[in-house]
This record gives sequence, C-alpha cells and structure tokens, in this order.
Amino acid sequence: MIDFDAEIEQILDGPPSRLAFRAVCAALLRAGCPERLMSRCEERLASWPDEVREASWSWLAALKAGHSKPTWRLVRALAPQSIRNGTVDPALPDPRSCAEVRGVTRLDLGWYASEQLEVLAATLDHWENLRSVRIGGLTGSDGELIARIAGHDALARLESLSLVGVDEDMWHFKKPPFSPPEGRTWQLRHVGLRAPDLVHLLRSGQVPNLRCVDVLVCSTQEALDLAARPELARLDRLAIGFRCGKNGRQPLWKPYFGNVIDEDDDAAEAFFARADLTGLRSLTVRGTPMGLGREGLGERGVDAIVAGGVLRQLTELTLELLPVGDAAVARVLEGIDAERIEKLALRDLVATDRTATALAAVGVLPRLRHLDLSRNRLGAAGARQLAAGVRLPALERLDLGGRESGSPYYARPDIQPVGDAAAEAWACSDNAAKLTHLGLAATGLSSDGLAALMTSERLPELGTLDVACNPVGSWPTALQDAPVWRTVRSLNLADCGLGDADVRSLASTASAPRLHSVSLAYNSVGSQGARALAAWALLPQLWELDLHDNVIGDDGLTDLATSRAAQRLLELDLEQDCWNPRARDDRKPLPAEVVDAASFPSLDAVFLGMVDEYHGSRYSCGFPTRVREEIAAAPDTRPELIAFLTHLETDDFEDDDDDIGPDEDNDPDDHDFRTERAARHAELFDEARDFARRMIEGDIGWPPPEEPAQGTTAGDG
Repeated sequence: MIDFDAEIEQILDGPPSRLAFRAVCAALLRAGCPERLMSRCEERLASWPDEVREASWSWLAALKAGHSKPTWRLVRALAPQSIRNGTVDPALPDPRSCAEVRGVTRLDLGWYASEQLEVLAATLDHWENLRSVRIGGLTGSDGELIARIAGHDALARLESLSLVGVDEDMWHFKKPPFSPPEGRTWQLRHVGLRAPDLVHLLRSGQVPNLRCVDVLVCSTQEALDLAARPELARLDRLAIGFRCGKNGRQPLWKPYFGNVIDEDDDAAEAFFARADLTGLRSLTVRGTPMGLGREGLGERGVDAIVAGGVLRQLTELTLELLPVGDAAVARVLEGIDAERIEKLALRDLVATDRTATALAAVGVLPRLRHLDLSRNRLGAAGARQLAAGVRLPALERLDLGGRESGSPYYARPDIQPVGDAAAEAWACSDNAAKLTHLGLAATGLSSDGLAALMTSERLPELGTLDVACNPVGSWPTALQDAPVWRTVRSLNLADCGLGDADVRSLASTASAPRLHSVSLAYNSVGSQGARALAAWALLPQLWELDLHDNVIGDDGLTDLATSRAAQRLLELDLEQDCWNPRARDDRKPLPAEVVDAASFPSLDAVFLGMVDEYHGSRYSCGFPTRVREEIAAAPDTRPELIAFLTHLETDDFEDDDDDIGPDEDNDPDDHDFRTERAARHAELFDEARDFARRMIEGDIGWPPPEEPAQGTTAGDG
C-alpha cells in the first residue's frame, strides 16, 4: 500500500519548485485529496514562495474545458501563456465565475498578451488576493488598457506591478504610458516601468514602500531626470537597461565582440554620477542580444558604474549582454567588496581567461553563493583557475555554460570552450563541496569530462547537472553507481549525441533516490531506448521526462506506456520536429496505450505530434483530425489530454490524405543536425577558442568599416 503521507512529506521537505508543487498536487489526487492531507499541505506550503505554487498551462487549459480538481485551492500563481510551438493560450479565468482562481496572488500574463490584459482590466476588482502582476511586450495599442488599470482602485492592493522588463529591447514598439492619478497611496514594493513613468510615480509620493525597480532608460535626459529623484536612496534592488540608441550590425552566424552604443554610455555616466543609491544591495545592468553578439553600453558605461561607488555596498551584481571585455570586468571585480558579495553574475560580457585571473586575484570570496560566468569565452586555463586559484567556501551555484542553441535544426550553440578541463578541475575542487547546481551546457564536454563529474566524491550536494548541447557521444556503463547519483535531482542531457545503447547504460543505474527530472531531448533514442526506459528502476520516481525530437517508433512508445512504471510522471514530451527524417507518420494515430490514463496516471501535461520549430507552428498533434475530435469529445478522455487537443493552432494541420512534414522534393537528411553532429561541435569549439585568443590579443575585429554613403566612394572627403 502506498504511503501518501510519507511521499508528500518527502516532497515538502525538499527544495521548493514549480515541479515539486505539481508533484505535491499529483500525490494528493492519487490519495483522493482527504481533508486531513489537504490541510497539512496548505500549512506546509505557506512557507513556499507563492511564485512556485503555480498552475501549469495545462491546468488552465483543462479548467477552460470544464475540468477542475480539488488541488486548485493550493494554487497561488498563474502563467497562462504557453511557450510551446503551435499551442493556444487559454483565456485568463474570471474570478467572479471561477472560484478556483480566487486564491491567486501572482499573475504573469507573458508577452504580447493583450487579450489576457483586457480580461484583467475588466476583472481586477475581483482578484481580491492579487498582489503581483507582470506583462511583457506591451505596445502602443495597449494604451487604453493600461490607462484603465492605472485608474483602478484595486491597484492599491498590489505589491508588484511590472509593465516593462530589462529584457526588452525597445526596438520595435512604443510603450504606452503608465500615469495613475495622484492623491492615492499605493502598497507597491516593486515596479517595472519606463523611466518617465517611474519618475512620475516617485515624484507623486504615491509609492513610499517602493524598494525594487526594473527600469528602461531611453535618453540621457531620462537618465538625468531619474537620477535626480531622492527616493532612489530607499531602493535595495535596481535592474536597469539603457536603450538610448541602436546599431543592429552583425556578421551572420559568427561570434563577434558586439556593438557599443555611445548614447547608452552617455546615459550611464549621467545616471551613476548623480543617483543616490546608498541603500542599494542588488544591481542588474543588461544590454540586448544581437545575433551571436551583444549590444549596449561599453567600457565607458561600466567605468561609470565603478566610479559611482555603488559596487562596494552590493551583495548581488548582475551584468549581462554588454560588449565590454576583460579589462572592464577586472575593474568591476576590483570595485566589489569581496567580504560582502553573495551573487556575481557576469554573463555574456566577452570575458576570457583574463577574467578568471582577475577573480583569482581577489583571493577569497567567503560569502559568494552564486557565480555565473556563462556565455563568455573562458577556456580550460580559466576553468582550472576558478576551481583552484580562488577560494569560494560558500559556493552553491556555478554556471560556466555557453549559449544553448534552442532547436539544433535551425540554430547553433555558442560555445564557451572550457571543455573537459572544466569538469575535471571542478570534480576535484575544494570549492565544489557545497555546489547544488552546476551548468556546463555548450562547453565542448565529452564523455570523459562527464565521467569525471559523475564519479567525483567532491560534489556531495549536487542536485542539478546541466550538460546539454555537448558532444558527450556515449554514456559509460561504469557510471551506473557513480557518487553523484546519490544527490542529483535534475539531469539535462539534451542534444548530447546519445542513442539506444547509451540509454541502456543510463538505465542500468538502479539507485538515484532524489532524481525527478531527465531530459533526453534532441538525441537519437529509438524504440530499444524506450524499452530500456520502460524497465528503468528509476522511472517510477520521475516527475518529468523530456523525449522531444527523438526517433522512437510506435512499438517503443507502446512498451513505454504499457510498462505502467511511470506512476508519478507529471510531464511527458514526445513531439518531433518536421525535419526529423525518422519522424513517425502522423497520418496514423498514436498507439492508444500512449494516451490511456492507466499508462501515466499522474500526468498533467503531455505534448505530442509534429512541430515546425523554425516558424513556431504545428503540423499535427499525433492524431488525424477525425480521431483527434473523437478523443477530445469522449467522456472518458483524461482532462490533460483534452487540454492539449483543444488548445492547438490547427491552421497548418494537413488533411489526413495529404503528406505531413517537409516537401517530399527535399531530403530531410540534408537538414538533420544528427548527421554530422560531432564534427560540427568540434568546429564550433575550435571557432570559440580562436575567438577567445583574438579577444585576449586585442584583435577585436569589430566594428567593420562603415560603408560609404550611396553616391560616394571610400576616398571621398
């Protein structure tokens, strides 16, 4: 007999996460949701952050289709936007008619979510417990809705309102103003706004509790106006993006230094020279991506931050997507207080091994818990220096990864060439003793480096290991009892060149007591691999299994489903891309066993069929149109499957008698990234090392000479 009390307590004793919350709810449902257990979960979950108590997209889609469940009373956050290809966002529920959402405190409407925003504007008075609202990608056409929200009395209940984020580039759309009427006092502690709107809010005196700000500055004058506000001294967290100019030049499919925007440097100098930031403890400055480079303020802007004196008081610093290089990063490291800093994220700054040397020069960072140097150009020497040349006794999270590719059919990873040397150095580093998260995606890692990590006794707390987008190529059987299995919770092996034999080796591991999430996306797992997973001793404990774009036939899918082993699986991805040469023929339906509720009894999200990841669209859902409609209408179909089948963009679906997928005149093998995956990884690794060498030598090679204006020649005066 299953001890549901013990299972739920074990989850609640672990680290809070969205996936863990869904696992708690699934266990409650399997137990029948007795009031005793429900009340116990409510009591324990009260200490979890509300943002992780989130109803997944599939829950909302099922609710829209009329399928509720008792665990809705535990939900505190909604994020209705689907990020999956070819799926439709469910409408934001109306709390007047949908009691399930009345306990929600946080809404993240996603990007370009005008329809969701319209519902919120009409129902804001009725979200009685709502404390946080976020939306991204607002455009001028949203102005009327924003004005309605700005005038709402219910706004006084909010503690966080984010209408602009520093991840927005301001290239394409004008943002609507946010100008709430004066004379009211808001409870807001956090806002995300354009600089003029923030200045208005600060000047009005309406936000005496404001402590956290995300802001976009679009001119030097805006920077001066914002810096003049004395209320900035009350902030403890500031995230700022300067969007004062733009360039947009880039070499296609090649790494390059990036575009320094002089206007951004001017605005940064104006702001950091004048702003009173004496209360600040966390600072984020972010540029924008531009191809395989970055665009924003440069060395002059970073030097303005250093000269402003704010760095020495910070406990958290994030600089991201800025074309600055090692010299500027070194000055930043000289400016921080090594005794105080707890989080240091220096992402995508064109940093090389010289940055590792600058960190080593600091000597000891006794409180640093989070170090992120991802998407830079560190190499083997830099990775070794970080592992052995600087003392990091409190370090819990380390990310040295490159930039992952997304879909490998249409994009390429941007490698940080630390290679196996990074894995080997950190596998024996004293700094690894408290690591719970290690990111080495897109680093050139092979099976040797993976083995060094997995067999290390110096990683006794490691919970998350991300080695996606690497030429691992094989999974040694010798790793079946490796020490890291004792603690690992999440293992990302996406796009690692693994096949059936490797999955059989992986599945020879019989004990990994905390493992809950495995990604094998974009590998070459076939039916034999699926059978190995079906028999895996660890499958019954997994919450998430990502088999996106593999090559499993119907026989393998049937074996996986009929094993009845995946009793706790919450999310299963079996989609394939339209350029996969071994994709199943979607003119015939998936085996009935795959969608049988008995196969995966805890499943609350499933993704099936064929997608076009280049266009973000969908060719099919795993069933011909007639069969899909019959399944969705059947009274015994599980709600999670109905949610998927009824929230699809069907415009690109083909008729049953037509071919599905790429044009038959094209050869899919020509587009399959698997064909020359290892050679391609080697080429990208060499390119990244060469780029790092040129950066160290000062051979930036960017920007290129300006093209002469039309009607002139290069020699014209």
